[in-house]
Amino acid sequence: MSGRRAAAIVLVATVLVLSLVAGAGTAAAGLPAERVGELEIGDRSTSVATFETTAREDSPTIDPRLEDADGERSVIVQFEGDSSAPSDDSAAKRTDADATQRRFQRYANATDGVDVERQFWITNAALATVDVDRVDLAELAALEGVTSIHPDSEIAVSTTSEPHAEGDENRSSNETYAPGLEQIGVPSAWDAYQTRGEGSSVAVLDSGVDGSHPDLEVAKWNDFGDVPSAEPTAYDDHGTHVSGIVAGGGESGTHLGVAPNADLYHGAVMTDCRRDRCVGYERHILAGIEWAVAEDADVIVMSLGWNGYSPAMVDAIETATDAGTVVVASSGNGGEGNSTSPGNVHDAVSVGAVDESGSVPDFSGGETIETRDVWGTDAPDRWPASYTVPTVVAPGTDVESTVPGGYETKRGTSMAAPYVGGVAALVQSATAAELGPDELETALAETATVPDGEGGDVRYGHGVVDAAAAIDAAGQHATLEGTVTDTVTGEPLANASVAAVAEDGTERGMTTADNGAFKFTGLYGNQTYDVTVERDGYEPRTETMRVPADETTGADVALAGDASVEIALTDEQFGVGVETGTVVANGTRGSYPAEHTGDGTYRIEHVPSGEYDLRVAAPGYVERERVVTAAARDRLAEAFELQGDARLLIAVETESGEPVENASVSIERPSGAALEPGERTDENGALAVVVAGTGESYSLEVSAEGFETTVVESDAVGAGSQVVTASLSDTGVSPPHLGALAAAFAMVAVGVARLTRA
Repeated sequence: MSGRRAAAIVLVATVLVLSLVAGAGTAAAGLPAERVGELEIGDRSTSVATFETTAREDSPTIDPRLEDADGERSVIVQFEGDSSAPSDDSAAKRTDADATQRRFQRYANATDGVDVERQFWITNAALATVDVDRVDLAELAALEGVTSIHPDSEIAVSTTSEPHAEGDENRSSNETYAPGLEQIGVPSAWDAYQTRGEGSSVAVLDSGVDGSHPDLEVAKWNDFGDVPSAEPTAYDDHGTHVSGIVAGGGESGTHLGVAPNADLYHGAVMTDCRRDRCVGYERHILAGIEWAVAEDADVIVMSLGWNGYSPAMVDAIETATDAGTVVVASSGNGGEGNSTSPGNVHDAVSVGAVDESGSVPDFSGGETIETRDVWGTDAPDRWPASYTVPTVVAPGTDVESTVPGGYETKRGTSMAAPYVGGVAALVQSATAAELGPDELETALAETATVPDGEGGDVRYGHGVVDAAAAIDAAGQHATLEGTVTDTVTGEPLANASVAAVAEDGTERGMTTADNGAFKFTGLYGNQTYDVTVERDGYEPRTETMRVPADETTGADVALAGDASVEIALTDEQFGVGVETGTVVANGTRGSYPAEHTGDGTYRIEHVPSGEYDLRVAAPGYVERERVVTAAARDRLAEAFELQGDARLLIAVETESGEPVENASVSIERPSGAALEPGERTDENGALAVVVAGTGESYSLEVSAEGFETTVVESDAVGAGSQVVTASLSDTGVSPPHLGALAAAFAMVAVGVARLTRA
């Protein structure tokens, strides 16, 4: 033995004697020397390990479980890090761990019987295999920077369940939501805040997961077992069940997971499974936490725990929390007065169980922890003198979720923890700011409620979590509501698409109801939103508005149709434009009137696509209508010739009252428009002409051969018939050489006229 090693052993022996004296003093003060370690899943537990929790001064400690050790042992060597390293900087933690463990690594490289298997930065520690028959653990403890050595504790878990089969009485009778989701207000949160966990991530550390399950999508996977699988693997059904509660879908007909759109990470830390029991090690748990933090998970869910108070978890959870990852852990199934680690670490969100009625079942753990009594100097100074476990409670009996190849119902605080982890993911997703673990825990705790009459049971913690209330408490939210209507008719428009885009690019969308209404709840408040409304057959419209927090902002939007119709109205007799018309297109959404643009032309703007009854009318004319169809962005052109609704009955006679046949008539309106009918007076000297009964007078110029041309004025012409008589004066000039030939031509002309009228 070298002199240096002998001196070291003497020094360590002296330290150990002093430590024993100090330990005796601590025990006399009431501090427990050790606690039994036990890790559990489901509703059973197995006692398997011990943890040193005696208060330490500056001397390194060796766990009493290693006193009689022989052969090769896996141990966790804990180091004291650089207290100046930023606790929220993972890179700095890695650098610090590497620096403080370098001497130990060099020692192991130079020493037979000591091998460093893995170094951790989540807590400043290393996993080492030590042949204690060749290397004295006291020698390791004496190395600079070493603060403690304890076994790599075996963690045994039980995974019992209540089997569930299709049609079985345990299956949820609600084919929409699992009862646990409704109990903590998840459907309300989904509807109000339009989130199912998008953009958030949850790392489940458990016994593996069925990556092929139709209700699960594993975004990231890591296996920390001794023979790791590259692909998601379920070593038993517990990890798949827990993962389904966090992020399961609805393929079974029942929505199972709290945050189905969150990114699900799964780290297999309990991989040695036989029947209803799985075994893992502390090294696996630490590695899993380290991985989840490195992957920047928002939430870690650990539905596992061992009895006692694990100092190794204190530093690991503190580091995770400082890095921005909230750690959610079950409180254990030991009943009142008990809790499990890591759920009893103050920085973790500890979760107990309630049944369907909101009562805490007998198995759900909980206690008030006197910090110094159980943690000693392992507790950071910022921890309170005492605190209660659990933090909150959630459904933990008859919980339906996924298992490899199907679905089962389970019970335990293991089932309650993923409900709370999922709610934390919803809160993070629905809130504009990136929330820290403390903010998430505050939102969960302050909005939880204890049922009336149950305030005396410490196992409720702050109460049953409420997803919607937690989201509301965590952020500045607002409501934006309104109605989409047709800009012309004012009719509400169903099935219009409405998108609200925030300043940061976050977008929410929906379609309007039958009454044209839309309502966005849970928007990030105190932001400006671009609200864009679109519907087939209409021009899209965007309104920009400021939406204050904690208020309801109105946003009524009117859409204009994207088609148009141009209509030309012409007097059928006179051939001029009718400028006094009324034109309207009647459709399923109401009436769209036209505006006169001049010279008998009318235009209807903002017509949505569809079929219309196009009606035209004007004073003094017969109404007309026809059916037209407008497609999106059409520019239709329609023309109507309007017939007057009055008749001028013209009688042409001589001064002596004899009818004048074959007289021609020219009719002029006050506007100057003139009409020359194609017919002449008949043998009775009569001619009927259709005109517009607009209430105006017409000038009639009447001429016939052998008579002087005469102009007469009608009275004001309205609808119906009016007789106008014109008396012609004889010119006194006989037509040259007419005789019988002239009479024959006249008779032919009359005959042709009659044939034309026929």
